[in-house]
Amino acid sequence: MSQTPYRVVQWATGSIGQIAIRHIVDNPVYELVGVYVTSPDKVGKDAGELAGIGATGVLATDDIDAIVALGADCVMYAPLHADVDDLCRLLAAGTNVVTPVGFVYPTPRSAADFARLEAACAEGGSSFHGSGIHPGFSGDLLPLVFARLFTRIDQVQVREVADFRLHPSKAMQDALGFGRDPVDALESPSPLVNTMEAIFEQSMTMVVEGLGKTVDRFTMDFDVARAKTDLHVRSGTIPAGTVGGMRFVWTAWVDEQPLVVFRTFWKMDDDLDPDWGYGSIKYSLVVDGDPSIEMNFESVHKHPDGDEGYWGRVWTAMNTVNTIPDVCDAAPGVLTHLDLPFVRPRGLVRSRTAGFGEPTGV
Repeated sequence: MSQTPYRVVQWATGSIGQIAIRHIVDNPVYELVGVYVTSPDKVGKDAGELAGIGATGVLATDDIDAIVALGADCVMYAPLHADVDDLCRLLAAGTNVVTPVGFVYPTPRSAADFARLEAACAEGGSSFHGSGIHPGFSGDLLPLVFARLFTRIDQVQVREVADFRLHPSKAMQDALGFGRDPVDALESPSPLVNTMEAIFEQSMTMVVEGLGKTVDRFTMDFDVARAKTDLHVRSGTIPAGTVGGMRFVWTAWVDEQPLVVFRTFWKMDDDLDPDWGYGSIKYSLVVDGDPSIEMNFESVHKHPDGDEGYWGRVWTAMNTVNTIPDVCDAAPGVLTHLDLPFVRPRGLVRSRTAGFGEPTGV
C-alpha cells in the first residue's frame, strides 16, 4: 500500500472529469499531476479553472506524449468516446488506468478490445479497471452483493431513471439523440446508444457469470417519447415533436429465461408523449427469488440548482476514482469487479474545505 500520494492524471474535463478533478485535488490520498483535454480552447488553462475551483498549478494539454512522460501512477480516463489505441498506449507505458466509459467485463463482442488491453498491461506491467455507476455499480456490483442474501434467484431487474434537462453537455445531448426525429431515431439509433448496448452486455454478463451461469443471448427493446412543447434545457433546445425521452429494456437470457433485465429511462422533461410515469427514482434493484427484495437509492439532498442528474455524475466519477489505490496496488492486467479485492475508498473521511468547490456542475 502506497504511503505517498497516488500521482493521477485526469483525461478529459467534461462533467465527469470536473468532478474527478475537484476530488483528486481535495483528497490528500491523491496528487493531480496532469490534465489531458480534447478541446483546443482548454489547452493551457489551469485544471482548477476548468473544474470551478482555485488554481492548482496543473495546466491542461492535448499532447499525449507529455501525459505519458509524466509517469503518473494512474490516469482517470473519462472522454465521451473511448479510444482503445490511447488506452493501450498509456498501459504499455506503465501507467495504470481507471475509466467510467465501459470495459467492465469481457464479452464475445468486446473480446478483441480486451485482448489488446491485456497485452498492453502485460507490456507495461500496468493494471486497467472499468467502473462507473451503470454499468459498474447499480446493475452489476450491487446485485452480486445482494445475491449473498438469497437461497435462490429467479430474476434480477435494474431500473435507471436519468434526468438530463440540466446536464451541461451539448455533446452528450446530441450523442444520445435528444432532439432527433422520432422515426429516424428508432430506425437508426445514435452511435452512443449502440455503445451503451455493448457495455450493458458486459455488465449483464458479469452478473450472469458471477451467479455461475452463461448468457444464451441478449435482446434490446427501444422506444422514444416526444416533447410536447419546445424544451429549453441547459444544453440547448429540444423542439416540440422531437425525441424528449428514451426507454430501453436490455435482457440477458439464460436457459430461455430473462435472468437479468435492465430498464433505462432517459428524459429531458416529465411531461412527454407517451408518459411512461417513471418518476424520479434514480436506481431501483429488484431481485425475485427466495426471498425477493427491492431497494432504491437516490440522493437525500436536492442539488443547489435543481440538477437531479448531478449526483449520478458524482457517483459515476467516484465509483471510478475510489478504485485507484486498489488498481495501482494490484498485479498487472485487466481487472473486473470479480478480480479486485473488496475496494476500500481512502481519504473520504475528512473535513470539507473551502476550496472543494460547490457541486454546481460547472
